[in-house]
Amino acid sequence: MPQRQFRSLFPSARRIEADVDEEIRVHIEFRTAELMRQGLSPAAAREEALRKFGDLKRTRAVCVESDLRRERRMSRRDQLRELVQDLRLGVRQLARRPAFAAVAVLTLAVGIGANSAVFSAADHVLLRPLPYRDAERVVTLWETNRIQGEMKLEVTPGNFLDWQERSGSFEAMGLVEPSGFDLTGDSPPVSVPAWVASEGYLEALGVSPALGRLFEPEEYLRNGPFVVMISHRLWQGRFGADASIVGRTIELDGRAATVVGITPRSLEYPVAKDIWAPKAFRDGEVGDRWSNYMHAVARLKPGVTASEAQADLDRVAAALAAEYPESNAEAGVNVVPLDDQILSGIRPALLVLLGAVALVLLIACANVASLLLARGAERERELGVRAALGAGRSRLVRQLVTESATLAFVGGGLGLALAWAGVRGLRILSPPELPRIDTIAIDGRVLVFAFVIMLFTALLFGLAPAIRFSRPDLLSALRGRGRSLTAGKGRIRLRGALVVSEIALALILLVGAGLLMRSFRGLLENDLGFASENRVSLQMFTWDRNPTLEARLQRAQQIKEQLETTPGVEAVEIVTSLPFHPSRIDAWSPLRVEGRPPAPPGRDENVYTTVASQGYFELMGVPLTAGRALAREDRLDAPLVAIINEALRRRIFGGEDPIGQHVTVGVLARPLTREIVGVVGDVRPTALDSDPQSELFIPFAQSGTGSLTFVVRTASDPAAFIPTLQDRVWDVDPGQTIYHVATLESMISATLIGRRFNLVLLGTFSAVALILATIGIYGLISFSTSQRTGEIGVRMALGARRGDVITMIVRQAFWLALPGIALGVAGALALTRLMESMLYGVAPTDPAIFVQVALLMLAVSAAAAFVPARRAAAADPVEALRDV
Repeated sequence: MPQRQFRSLFPSARRIEADVDEEIRVHIEFRTAELMRQGLSPAAAREEALRKFGDLKRTRAVCVESDLRRERRMSRRDQLRELVQDLRLGVRQLARRPAFAAVAVLTLAVGIGANSAVFSAADHVLLRPLPYRDAERVVTLWETNRIQGEMKLEVTPGNFLDWQERSGSFEAMGLVEPSGFDLTGDSPPVSVPAWVASEGYLEALGVSPALGRLFEPEEYLRNGPFVVMISHRLWQGRFGADASIVGRTIELDGRAATVVGITPRSLEYPVAKDIWAPKAFRDGEVGDRWSNYMHAVARLKPGVTASEAQADLDRVAAALAAEYPESNAEAGVNVVPLDDQILSGIRPALLVLLGAVALVLLIACANVASLLLARGAERERELGVRAALGAGRSRLVRQLVTESATLAFVGGGLGLALAWAGVRGLRILSPPELPRIDTIAIDGRVLVFAFVIMLFTALLFGLAPAIRFSRPDLLSALRGRGRSLTAGKGRIRLRGALVVSEIALALILLVGAGLLMRSFRGLLENDLGFASENRVSLQMFTWDRNPTLEARLQRAQQIKEQLETTPGVEAVEIVTSLPFHPSRIDAWSPLRVEGRPPAPPGRDENVYTTVASQGYFELMGVPLTAGRALAREDRLDAPLVAIINEALRRRIFGGEDPIGQHVTVGVLARPLTREIVGVVGDVRPTALDSDPQSELFIPFAQSGTGSLTFVVRTASDPAAFIPTLQDRVWDVDPGQTIYHVATLESMISATLIGRRFNLVLLGTFSAVALILATIGIYGLISFSTSQRTGEIGVRMALGARRGDVITMIVRQAFWLALPGIALGVAGALALTRLMESMLYGVAPTDPAIFVQVALLMLAVSAAAAFVPARRAAAADPVEALRDV
């Protein structure tokens, strides 16, 4: 029978040729006999029969080809008919066991859905090319400092202009500096973040406008026309996607600016901003080799590699170090391909998540395979009858695999629905630095991927049970209630191997989630150095509306007093660089200590300089550790003073008392000599894992800066005060733009989005894996217990107590868990090293995490085994003995 089925699936050309030859032979012999009856000799009759038959070779070929086509058509019809039969049978089998079908389908849906959702994110973020023309030729340029160990410092304008002039490896080069404009109109002014781009930047990046054009060369001139490009987001949100906005003017900072183009939605480097304007270099920028605040990109010439460009710029940097030793003695250049710059920080996390969902899928497949093995035990009689009636092994395998495929595709359909919801969740949870997150969707590529893993899962979980049950023990199966002890043990061993693999895979995921949890908890336990509760900040820039120092001081005081009149406001202070603020003003300035010899060129002591009002440290809860705080008397007409933090004290003064020492430093202005009057504690500046910076503070009254961040301490929920505080600012100056407003706690939380994203997803996948492994253990123990009913009855009849039976069965679960834990620990030791960049304060091989997860798996195994153990121990021994 199997041979006949095989021949029907693949018709034999030799057999058909033999049949045609036989038919031709019979035809010629019949014709020869007829001619002999008409009086011809045998030789003449055969010659005449062959002549009348025609071209024997051609006729034979036509007949063989015709028969082959006919048999192929019949074979395809037979296969299709059998496939339809198998599908109908598979659906009926699932309908007869709805609980089994529901568990299997949901298990597969979770595995396929999670894989499809994470693949969608990885596909859009990692696998697709960057949305810039010939993106492989685009590189980013960074300054380096060998003394500080910095490899990615932002670029100074003076050095960049020399790179542009002296290098020969690039087709185009350009840089951008962060900026902002006040977009005014009928409504209150809106502060719009912007990039000001030099000539060559957009061309080097490879940007094509969605509408309109890029900037013309004359628009980069210092007195050129005021033109801008607006982002796709601003175009849709503020201007209703009106194409006629191109060529019209909008009011920015009180001036009319002509909109010449709309940037594409994909323009997100360095970060997405809403306005782009052409940059003309100012006189003071051309020779500025100290101010690192610009982002540079370049486009390689055809045939030039990044390493060749690096060598070219190294040559230029060496020449600049010789020409400008004070600023460039330890400075260099770092050429980084654009895709590395954008993706290097997020690639490890996405690859870890892809690996995690792959493990979940493997666990799901093992679980469903285990369910099918248990289900197959119930169908042994049915399969035995089919085999006894002539069904070959290949026929039974095909039927069982078809049923598995039915499960996989039903689960896959539900999984795609879960993937659609998962993609929405990824968009909500994703960190802002994840590029192209808005484009993630269930598209054709994801559907193809889902279809492939449906086929993969159908084979993975369906093949082992299909092969196992396609060769039933006919005698045992046809007995009905009879059992084959050998077959039962074989099934238990196979299911045991599957459960061991589930435990190992789940342990790997749980160790990863545990490491992230420990890392996250360690971050939250870090001392910020300041108080963040009930504090809100409002950032604004008053330079344009208050051009003189006296006017800026007066305007800041007016706004401060107006905010203090708000009911529920306890205190208001001013600072230029607020910890965790996304737009903090980090001024990096050279520092000279009076009475000390000057440092060698390129090794000057630098410090972050911040302007603060007198009560800022008290409002923020930053402790004063030495000297005095800033005072009301520290005005323009008083001696110039400064306060330093502990980090600067340790780095510059060591064990020496800094109080009374004089330092020369520039704070957003020319260098001035100041007396150190106090020392304050360190704060974490940008993130919970960031180290304190060396900072120097000067009184706001001795600076008069227009870059202001008002910090407000409230009596209750600070978020509820934001609208009122904004109104208070506009009561003083209706045209004043508020650049950024947020609570301090929300800014701190924003720095944790990426880590929270990784933790939530990996934690979710780990929980799913643990649940599936628990189901697998429970199912196996239940099955093996049912196979041992007679044995358990004998034990209880001979005096075994219920506790003994429960202990025996739970011990079986432990023997399953131990090899799974051993394999899982080995796998986790190898794989968690890939997570090292995602961890803080915890090693990827932390023994405490491994021990805790191993104990958890043992506890789960015992809990999963307890229910079937208790049920078996409660059985009537008399009833159990009937199965012996």
